[in-house]
Amino acid sequence: MKTNRAKILRKLNSISNPPCKQLFQAHTQIQNSQTSLDIKEAKMPPPQNADNIDEKSIKPEEKNSTVDLDPSLEKPITPVSNFGEKDVIVLYTTSLRGIRKTFEDCNTVRFLLESFRVLYSERDVSMHMEYRNELWGVLGGRVVPPRLFIRGRYVGGADEVMGLHETGVLRDLLDGIPLSPSNCPCAGCGGMRFVMCVGCNGSRKVVSEKKKNNETLSIRCSECNENGLVKCSVC
Repeated sequence: MKTNRAKILRKLNSISNPPCKQLFQAHTQIQNSQTSLDIKEAKMPPPQNADNIDEKSIKPEEKNSTVDLDPSLEKPITPVSNFGEKDVIVLYTTSLRGIRKTFEDCNTVRFLLESFRVLYSERDVSMHMEYRNELWGVLGGRVVPPRLFIRGRYVGGADEVMGLHETGVLRDLLDGIPLSPSNCPCAGCGGMRFVMCVGCNGSRKVVSEKKKNNETLSIRCSECNENGLVKCSVC
């Protein structure tokens, strides 16, 4: 019994009290790691700030280098001759939903203009062919709406308009534009800017007074466009 008890006590002592050799090795490793950290910190140069930067270490070209932020409004705008009038905004859009991105871009630019509550003329190229030909003639190619003109100057499409809005330039471009007196849509067309032709009821054909072989003749209506629509006389 005494022998077993002595063995158990020796085992407990070995578990609770590790050998001195192991303690010495662990202490030595900690000291070595601390010494290596001190050496690395001593080799590292002190952080430079605005107070301790040596002017001799700065190159001459670095002293004169500045960031050129041109706030001019003429840079992102291409002038267009003989187009638009003073204090007039013209926005070319499309109401066709065939290409979703184009339709959403038109809605985005329209929403921006409405958020500034300025007067603008929207020209839907899908409802009136003359608007499409006018846009293509001004820009010299088959461009896709939306296209924005401010005071006779071509601003760009949706990406350009959004970029100007994010930088705050669009607000400066719209400065001085007359504000819209009301947010309600037009009572005549409901905001569509076109109404159905009352002469032909949208059929694009009218009966001619001349008769041939006792038969009535139908001719092309001269009042409406290719879709049987006329511009709203109210707005």
